[in-house]
Amino acid sequence: MNCEHIRLSNARATYVNPKHPKAALLVEQPLRTFEGIRPRNAHLPAEEQILTTGIEKLDKLVQLATGQFVVFQGRAPSVSLAELLCVLAQLGDPIGLNSGAIFIDGGNSFDVYAASNYAIEYGIEPKLALSRIHISRAFTYFQLASLLTEKLPSALTHYSSKFAIVSDITELFQDPEIKDKQEAYRVFQRISHSLSAVAEITGSLVIATSFRQNTRSFDTALMQTAHTTILAEEHGTFTRFALVHHKSLPLRKASRREDRADQFLEDFMEGREWGEPSHLGGSSSTKNSRD
Repeated sequence: MNCEHIRLSNARATYVNPKHPKAALLVEQPLRTFEGIRPRNAHLPAEEQILTTGIEKLDKLVQLATGQFVVFQGRAPSVSLAELLCVLAQLGDPIGLNSGAIFIDGGNSFDVYAASNYAIEYGIEPKLALSRIHISRAFTYFQLASLLTEKLPSALTHYSSKFAIVSDITELFQDPEIKDKQEAYRVFQRISHSLSAVAEITGSLVIATSFRQNTRSFDTALMQTAHTTILAEEHGTFTRFALVHHKSLPLRKASRREDRADQFLEDFMEGREWGEPSHLGGSSSTKNSRD
């Protein structure tokens, strides 16, 4: 038998099965060793970074870690949270990721004034903070799908960013002029799977916010692919957070109420606005600054 030596190309495409559903995404990523691949349900390794929210008990309950896809669902208070996290991500350890942010604006909701105010609160020059928030807007769900499945991985690499946030991810899928609702839902499912893959493959923290009401099927699709799902609920002038889903949280650590299995954060802190640094212990709830 004659044996012939062949030198394989170092190109990523050589090692990617073209029939794999995430082939296009995998080809764009640099080669990694097997040691660099972490199973989704594994414990967080030391090299992963944590982004804090400034709400101590929320930060203790769930870690917003690189390599994860996290979903915030609920109402208006989480809109301010998106801008806050874009600013906090720029801070160094132990608060942020020392990273700029990729902001995919699905609901045309980015508030430049809120981001500037948060920058001032945390000691960052507003123009510098805003220059490190790279915004892309979509006006149809097809545009959003393209941004998230095709452009986001390369944008994270281009800007050397470890953090991306998608605001109002379900908004464009509720357009009454959409004729093929089933096709729109299939596209949304593909987006959800892609965001989870992007987080894991690039080692970035990817967050999506969903504020639309009556989008149960879409919220379910997000929960099925996200590592963590957090629900923000309004209670008068306060916002309460519930951890409704966590893929790697042991069940023994989850408390239960009689009417639902969510883990609620019950402590309230009065007189604290969104983004105000916590100095007197943590709080799971925050006063709604719009009231």
